[in-house]
Amino acid sequence: MMMMQSDNLIQTSWPVQSYYQSEHHEILSSINSTPENSMISSGLYGCEEYPLLCYDQVQNISTLDDVCRWLCDDDQELEEIQSMITTDDVMEESIDVMEPEPKSGLESLLKAYAEAMSMGQIELAKVIVKCISEKVNPVGQTMERIAFSMFLDNQDEYFKQESMRNFKVAFRVFYEIFPFGRFAHFTANSTILDSVPASVESIHIVDFDLCEGSQWPHVIQAIAQMNKSLIITSIKLDQDQDSQFAQTRWHLCKYAQTFGLNLKVQEIRMSELVNKMDERQQASEFMVFNCMVNLPHMTKTRKSHQVFDFLKLAKLILTENQGIITFGDGEESKTTKNQSDFPSFFNKNLTRYNALYKSIESGLPSYLNQARISMETLFLAPFVSSKSWIQKWEERREFTSDFPSILGLTGVKMSMESWNEARELVKEGESGYGIRVEGGNGNEMVLEWNGIPLVRVCAWV
Repeated sequence: MMMMQSDNLIQTSWPVQSYYQSEHHEILSSINSTPENSMISSGLYGCEEYPLLCYDQVQNISTLDDVCRWLCDDDQELEEIQSMITTDDVMEESIDVMEPEPKSGLESLLKAYAEAMSMGQIELAKVIVKCISEKVNPVGQTMERIAFSMFLDNQDEYFKQESMRNFKVAFRVFYEIFPFGRFAHFTANSTILDSVPASVESIHIVDFDLCEGSQWPHVIQAIAQMNKSLIITSIKLDQDQDSQFAQTRWHLCKYAQTFGLNLKVQEIRMSELVNKMDERQQASEFMVFNCMVNLPHMTKTRKSHQVFDFLKLAKLILTENQGIITFGDGEESKTTKNQSDFPSFFNKNLTRYNALYKSIESGLPSYLNQARISMETLFLAPFVSSKSWIQKWEERREFTSDFPSILGLTGVKMSMESWNEARELVKEGESGYGIRVEGGNGNEMVLEWNGIPLVRVCAWV
């Protein structure tokens, strides 16, 4: 029985492609191969335009210097990213010995902490955290770094502040080198484009969390080639979204202009969504409700009730309109929803994030350890926190069933060509990554690392 409350959380501070005949897939594939692919910018980056790499370019990247040649717009950015590499890192690479992680008992202590918290034994949990603090290392082995992030006090911001100095470059490298965001976006976009009827004149995308808009360049170009118009509506979830939305809107519209696309980007609150849709009901419009949550590059989590409310509204609106729902989950809530107690939930998360960290380790040579640690700090650490895990567990207890089951959603089967393309994207068979199709009618695609699910993408109507 769970007996803990969020205000009892313990924190501590420590020193430092095979194709079928699909018109839409041909469009998407041609986009992926064009040199001008996705030259769209984000206000976070402070530059006018940047390239999102296509698949074959990404595979040729073996060092951060290679990343610079593809991604850096000027010498200043080159210096920024090279500053993340030190002589010590290069010497470390010359040894090039892969050693197994030592058995420190850290994982057992973490599991004991979860047991103590689940029984409300706060004093015992404090003692365990003290023991954990003697074994963590922010630049150590995988589990040592996970444990460091899990109990990192907000006052100990050194690593985060240092990493934020390189956020622009780190974001671009992280998104392009690692498949988490690209897999989710590609899979959802492929399903969306496959579903658009030839008869409609306009596509209206309602995006739960627009962020930097990195999902939509491929769709913008594809819809421009279809000679249709596009509306992107962003849901306003936070008060602090205003400045980022304005920048993202400007850049998306500027990018669309290069293809002669009539693009409108707007922002509304979720409570206004139904009324806005009623005002503009059009038989020739195809609705897309897109929800991406907890993907590492997004750097933030969203409340389960916000996701549920969005999907509930999407289902309501689609009863009167033709369209589709696409959903990407970076925390694999489907596999954690059936955990009977907090320790089971905690251990499942621990296994998943251990795999996530190791997958990143495998994607960069060891002499780039500082760059890897910077990206872990920015894009993984926000999701690895004892406080956030307890809050997630409490939320899960309110949503004991799948969203589709609750809402009566019907799965949309994903195509064989999407599966093949996703497998190519992650180099299945040559890396630890793999793609699995699930769901009652093949409407779910899962990105795995050595058999452990990392990201799940679903499609429903």
